[in-house]
Amino acid sequence: MTETCTTSELMAVTLARGLRNEEWGACGANSQIPMAAFQLARLMHAPDLNWLSGGGGAINSAAPLVKSTADPVTLDSAEHSFRLEDIVDFELGGWRKAPTVGIFGGMQVDRHGNVNMVGIGRDYPKLRVRGPGTVGLVFAAYFTRTMIFVQRHDARIFVDEVDHVSAPGRTAARREFCDPHSDGPQLVVTPLAVLDFGDDDTLRLKSVHPGHTPDEVRERTGFDLPSSTPGEVPLTPSPTDEELTMLRERVDPGGALRRLRLD
Repeated sequence: MTETCTTSELMAVTLARGLRNEEWGACGANSQIPMAAFQLARLMHAPDLNWLSGGGGAINSAAPLVKSTADPVTLDSAEHSFRLEDIVDFELGGWRKAPTVGIFGGMQVDRHGNVNMVGIGRDYPKLRVRGPGTVGLVFAAYFTRTMIFVQRHDARIFVDEVDHVSAPGRTAARREFCDPHSDGPQLVVTPLAVLDFGDDDTLRLKSVHPGHTPDEVRERTGFDLPSSTPGEVPLTPSPTDEELTMLRERVDPGGALRRLRLD
């Protein structure tokens, strides 16, 4: 790659590479990075990928990147739009003709990939910080697989155990209560690194972004984080010239990702 990308662009490209042709995908309302990932994947390698703007119901929107999937602009270039009933039916597994994938974030993520959006503090409803609630994350129990993204990486977000479970991770509870077809989270992308899961269903350090180190990532994580592979932790692969050009000229010509603040 001849031109430097921003961290948010790197995160979008990394998520896009993880999306597969002929999947049905969905993301939530505050999801610029996942929106960019879905659009980029369709342009680069997965033309038969379909995706739902969970906040507004647009299907395969090609609108230039906006702040929220709930923005009416996403409907202008959409191939179709879903009513709320259709969205719930889809996310509850009503459509099984194709594998499904969800991309979402959270206030807390633990070592097993459980995600909390309810709030901080165990004494419900007397929370120290109240979040938006489970919203669409309950549907994570039905997606074939999920990917997680966060816009900040520190030990307050990556905790040993979440205060409340909004989206189930790779746990015994998932295997007991969730649909058998649902495999849970596969990948976590942060402003510092990419994480995946080991055979014991706990998070591992897969790669670090340029400018960061494994020690830094581990210091800012609230639990032990072994490496995915023996030896030196690799750098997260940078976007190719083609990926970055497509991202900036077709997906995000207004530069929303380049202005996005990450920590």
